[in-house]
Amino acid sequence: MILYAQSSGEHYTDSGVLVPIPGLSVTFTQGVIGAVVTAILNLPLPYAIGTDFPGGKVGISVNGAIAPVPGGFTYNEQNPPVPGRIPTTLVVSVPLPDKLTFIMGMWSGVRGSRIIIDSPATLTVFF
Repeated sequence: MILYAQSSGEHYTDSGVLVPIPGLSVTFTQGVIGAVVTAILNLPLPYAIGTDFPGGKVGISVNGAIAPVPGGFTYNEQNPPVPGRIPTTLVVSVPLPDKLTFIMGMWSGVRGSRIIIDSPATLTVFF
């Protein structure tokens, strides 16, 4: 089974903790005890703005619990004059409980940054 979600429009967050990415969630109506799903969160053209080596952190949430493997990016300059695009993809495997399961793409800025997407991002989950 493959489930897929895609964002549209421009979205951003100033949050310093992981929060849901708008439009990037999928729901399994029933799990299989012991099954493991693979989740792929792809932000092909994100960027960040800030004045302290800006960047972003991404994660995957399963029923509100953040998977222990994060992803992310930061710039090499403390205060970049122009923010560049830094493609970011996170792939994790998570156990699927035997109940309704919500899987969400999550993100946050790092060191006070704003992380922005203005092109489609995707969350794909399969087992």
